[in-house]
Amino acid sequence: MQNFNDLIEKSLEKLKDFDPENIIQNLAVNPYLLVSVGAGDIRDKTRVANYCFFPGFIDLLKPKQIIELGSAMGVGSVAMLTSSYKDFHFYGVTLRERGLEFCYVDSSRYPNFHPIIGDYLDMSIWPKDLDLSQTDLWYIDGEHSEAHVRATLELYKPFFKPGATILMDDCSLNPGMQNVYDDLENIFPVKSKVLNYQLHWSGWGIIEVGDKND
Repeated sequence: MQNFNDLIEKSLEKLKDFDPENIIQNLAVNPYLLVSVGAGDIRDKTRVANYCFFPGFIDLLKPKQIIELGSAMGVGSVAMLTSSYKDFHFYGVTLRERGLEFCYVDSSRYPNFHPIIGDYLDMSIWPKDLDLSQTDLWYIDGEHSEAHVRATLELYKPFFKPGATILMDDCSLNPGMQNVYDDLENIFPVKSKVLNYQLHWSGWGIIEVGDKND
């Protein structure tokens, strides 16, 4: 993998190329949500730059496997799936959302999209043929409490391979989230980490997994 800081800087430079209308024109038609409502929601959410960061970051990182924990209606999912780089499999997990699970993602447009509805703290949700240890990019955006994030990291850290990238939203949202971010090195091997406030006021964490033997 190329220099981590260079990758982040190049990704930030690509923010100017992001157009939320590219997502909106590919929105799924959902029986519970008007397209106009979804379009307005995406325009609002993409004012937060972390969503705009996804496509450029994936273009540069070129992951083969992406896992998103906490996908909800799929704004982050569809932002990643609209990357110009397409040679990856994307697995997103969300709890039930009253029929709105992944409602922004038109599955017919993305053959590399694998939605999963369930609790990602229950390992039985994963397909039997999926090797979690081959994941190049993790996006953790579930419940924002210290206990929940620590439980998530403890459960999945055996699958964090050296060189993989972990994205975490809202790392400074509350003292508990900040505690987790500050303590990452004691949870799993960390090669480098950046807490960026340009991408989100509440702290956008970008972490490169290290080797336990380093």
